[in-house]
Amino acid sequence: MKGLYWLILGLSVWFIPTIVFEVASTSGSDKTAEEAVSEIPRELIYIIFPVALAIILKGVLTIRKERKASRKEESKKKKSKKK
Repeated sequence: MKGLYWLILGLSVWFIPTIVFEVASTSGSDKTAEEAVSEIPRELIYIIFPVALAIILKGVLTIRKERKASRKEESKKKKSKKK
């Protein structure tokens, strides 16, 4: 279950700053949402993308570890029931 939390956190790190920037850019002007998003500074993207990607990858790896551990646990239970 921890892996799911990491995935949600990684997506939040990516989407929340872009949404905030979009709202801040469009809130006093006639810009559309697409124009505002296209004007996000590249430096911000260069910082946010690797951080979000690293967190999402941690979530994926954690999910894989959890599934592997649950499979081992299930196989042990099946073996003990057969005896």
